[in-house]
Amino acid sequence: MLKIIDVDLVGPYTLELVFSDGFHGVADLSGYFSKAPFSGIKDFQKFSLTADGSLNWHGNELSASTLRAVTKGVQKTAATHFNVQEMEDVIKQASWDSMQEGRPDILQAAIRSYVEQFGHSQVIAKAGIKSRTSAYRSLKPETTPNFATLVQLGHAVIELAKENVSERSTAQL
Repeated sequence: MLKIIDVDLVGPYTLELVFSDGFHGVADLSGYFSKAPFSGIKDFQKFSLTADGSLNWHGNELSASTLRAVTKGVQKTAATHFNVQEMEDVIKQASWDSMQEGRPDILQAAIRSYVEQFGHSQVIAKAGIKSRTSAYRSLKPETTPNFATLVQLGHAVIELAKENVSERSTAQL
């Protein structure tokens, strides 16, 4: 199933999106927000990334496949080829944005997207989290995440990405 795994606001009604299939691009959503039900939304920047990889504005949702259809961009390398520096930058920016806006769901969504790429079991094991339930709950969009668990999961995905890069380098030798 296609999901949005990263999203950034780049302008009025314009988002930069990264999809689970590796497609990266920019979507101009002004057409959607010029008519009902989205026309009544005054704070475009107040959206959330749902568990199924869609975007939601106060109960009005656009699916990943709908957004993919209007996104102009390029297919990038497979999701298993991580740019560790980019991943660290995304998590740092999400942390900052979460603190600035008082919205832990921003950091939660960023970490959740990476956890989904590696697989919950692998990340939870790498993080050393004893309670799988706690880890899953910390990643659910409708919950208020435990910050310590998010930090553990964020650290684990970065370590897994570094290992992935190291393994690719060794395999190429």
